[in-house]
Amino acid sequence: MPTPSRRTALFAALGATATTGLGTGVVLHLADPARGMTILNSEELSVLRALCEVWFPAGVFPIDGIEAGVPEAVDQVLQDIMGEVQVTGFRYVLRTLQWSTIARWGRRFTELAVNERVVVIDRWSETDVVPRRAAMDAVKTVVAIPYFRHPTIIDTIGWRTGCGGDSA
Repeated sequence: MPTPSRRTALFAALGATATTGLGTGVVLHLADPARGMTILNSEELSVLRALCEVWFPAGVFPIDGIEAGVPEAVDQVLQDIMGEVQVTGFRYVLRTLQWSTIARWGRRFTELAVNERVVVIDRWSETDVVPRRAAMDAVKTVVAIPYFRHPTIIDTIGWRTGCGGDSA
């Protein structure tokens, strides 16, 4: 049996998340898109900004994830590469992340300090709860796409496309 690709695994994780929510009757209304967005609402954009502060902070590269416009660019990535079920799953993962911190921290994810968010993300990423870990891996992948596509980041890491050998 062939090993599934990362993209297949990403879609499966997001699809499973959406299907589980739909199948158990735990369907919560997803708000309409924020102004200028096609898919993501303002709360989902806030969660993405909070994730960018952890994954792409200022000082590591010339621009951070928020300066690179990652939260807004994720909206386009979702539109370009995912089907409706995967998009719904992605949005529910963001919602779950936002509200899952209430019991332990007494605040939503976006209200936590950056160091507290790191603890939450590490827990989601290293957990024995496979669906939660897969969901976090999927979110990381989707969020990384627009950051590493940004021209400043491409220049900084020295990524080149095509052949660039010497013409001596």
